[in-house]
Amino acid sequence: MPAKTDKIQDEGLRRSLEEAQAALKSGDYRKTVDLSAAAYVELLKRKPDMLQGVAQFRNVLFFPRLGAHLVVNSDGLPEVVYDREKFAFSEAITYWEFAVDNLLRAGV
Repeated sequence: MPAKTDKIQDEGLRRSLEEAQAALKSGDYRKTVDLSAAAYVELLKRKPDMLQGVAQFRNVLFFPRLGAHLVVNSDGLPEVVYDREKFAFSEAITYWEFAVDNLLRAGV
């Protein structure tokens, strides 16, 4: 059975989330959060319509808030702000699943 990440069309984003999954399996939860959040931010940068109007509210508000949260800076660009340095497995997998699911939904 193919992995969820195999369905991500963009090679760079797919590799990033595969690396995040490997970090998750090895116990490097901070790296998992970093790579997953970066992939989601890249998606938002590539699809600026996701940061317009009601979509912005939904795409920023629904980003997990488990020690890192998403903001739109004064330049209108998304960025992740960390509230702490360490993450648990359950938190890391939440960020990873969120990123993978949203990339697949966006068709990248």
